[in-house]
Amino acid sequence: MSGEGLIHGARLIEAPLQFQLKSGHGKSLSRALVICPKCDGPCFIRDSQRKSEQVKHLICHCTNTGCGHTFLAELAFVHSFNPGLIDRPDLGLKVCPRDQVPHILPPCRDGPDDENQMSMFGG
Repeated sequence: MSGEGLIHGARLIEAPLQFQLKSGHGKSLSRALVICPKCDGPCFIRDSQRKSEQVKHLICHCTNTGCGHTFLAELAFVHSFNPGLIDRPDLGLKVCPRDQVPHILPPCRDGPDDENQMSMFGG
């Protein structure tokens, strides 16, 4: 077995870079990653420094090999939807106006009950 490092004349496999950050094979690219301001490609966060209770600096690297942009982004607190249970009046955190709070509702049922569905609660 002395074939170490030997590549035969076949083409290498080329596959696009894919990010999957949640189960179910759904793309969550725009929801979880930083987007490169130059090429709109996905970036990963290499490092971060907390500057205050409301601001964090992110060192980002573009994954597009044709771009390769590295940059500093700033993550800043805007407002709370739910103020939480810990009282910190020293922070002076803004609370979102009630009419602007996003509400996530359960999905609507498509139709009547499926008679083939097994019951969890009885016969």
